[in-house]
Amino acid sequence: MSRKSNAEELVLKLRNLGLTPYEAKAYLVLLRNKVMTSTQISKEAHIPQPRVYDVLKSLEDKGLVIVSEGRPKLYRVEEPRKALKKLAYRIIEKVKENYLFLVDVLEEMYVSKAEEVREEIWKLNSPNRIYDKILDVISNAQVELLISAYDHMLDKLKSKLKKLNRKGVSICLITYSYSEPQKYVDEHRVKKTIGTVIVIADRSEMVFVTNWHEPLRVVPTGFYTKNIHLIRLFNEYFIHNLRDFAEPIYTSWGKKVFTRKFLNLVRAIDMINILRRSGRKVTVKVSGRYVKTGEKVFLEGEPVRTVYNVAEGVAQIFVRTADGREVSVGGWQAYLEDVEAEYVEVIS
Repeated sequence: MSRKSNAEELVLKLRNLGLTPYEAKAYLVLLRNKVMTSTQISKEAHIPQPRVYDVLKSLEDKGLVIVSEGRPKLYRVEEPRKALKKLAYRIIEKVKENYLFLVDVLEEMYVSKAEEVREEIWKLNSPNRIYDKILDVISNAQVELLISAYDHMLDKLKSKLKKLNRKGVSICLITYSYSEPQKYVDEHRVKKTIGTVIVIADRSEMVFVTNWHEPLRVVPTGFYTKNIHLIRLFNEYFIHNLRDFAEPIYTSWGKKVFTRKFLNLVRAIDMINILRRSGRKVTVKVSGRYVKTGEKVFLEGEPVRTVYNVAEGVAQIFVRTADGREVSVGGWQAYLEDVEAEYVEVIS
């Protein structure tokens, strides 16, 4: 590397630490010459004389140079290792201070505008951008995650999915080609077809991607949305078209997992039936609303019967409460049942 290019790189690095171009040049000149007057620094660093005093005062304030008393004033650098360490620490503290201030103010502004953009659909134009958003959505799931994917995606998603599983989030994974059972999810099913990648977290946000079956040949197109109507459409498609007709190759229910919370009633019914077939006692907790009145309700009791008719699209859990009542519970947009469930928690 030439001396000129080396000097240019040093100036760039110093600018990254908050120095202006003139400050960086003055500092390097002073570093090479040990002790100098302002006039000497001005000439050698090519800094206009009227500007050099402000430049040197700023370097002094940053703790990089010290100045002597008397006339003419003499300038020299502080020991670089110590001075730059102190400067870097002050920069970090300032960044933290600004972050703590801005994150509260900007988050408040963001939340106040969130409702205005909930209906939007955002296009994701590259595989990296798609992966970033999928990982964000996975991380945001608190109760239930539905995901359909291709095998080539699993290596990039596995770490996040394992972490989510350890948090107790119920994960339903459908892959579009045969793969080894992925035992870090609640259930893994296989549907041998070319399909849409779908990632739905808590029925509140979603990514869907087309044309990702041949990643080396075809450029995928992704979309992100919080549009509740579109999420409802994809959620129903996932449960009743993908999951219902996919081959189950693994489930942790009744083996490693005995308690789970669900937003989709069909999955709760499947877990209840698996646990009951294994001879375990099952209790459910239901949070939702009464269909007739809209009043909020919380139920706890024994699931005495379950119904799931694929052809008619009817899913029901009949819960016997401690006072002997039998209450029928339906899923999203229930109208035949007593209660529309927001979530169902299965406990064994």
